[in-house]
Amino acid sequence: MLDQFLSKRRNIIFLAIVAVFMESLTSPCLKLGGKYPFLSTGYIAWFCLAVVILGFYAVCWQLILEKLPLTTAYLRRGFSYILIFVWATLIFHETITWKQILGIIVISIGMVVSISDEKSN
Repeated sequence: MLDQFLSKRRNIIFLAIVAVFMESLTSPCLKLGGKYPFLSTGYIAWFCLAVVILGFYAVCWQLILEKLPLTTAYLRRGFSYILIFVWATLIFHETITWKQILGIIVISIGMVVSISDEKSN
């Protein structure tokens, strides 16, 4: 069943987006865990959640790398930086600087150019 799902390129790309989305959630989990004393219940719970998410990500990423060229797969990872920026502003209410916005724009342009070049080939 999994092989049938992964036989379609759009499903592989969808899985890559889901995997990168999940991986981006580890940063907020670790930061939330850091608000608790070392080895307290809250600290361990957030750390364990991050490990579970990274485990899910690792399995998905291995499946993705079996089907996609490495360069194609890693282009989707730029989306992770954008999501971490979103989590920082939404969850932690961190301030946004123009340099961060410029960085997000550069990453986005790079992803669009690379993906559009990939589609033209």
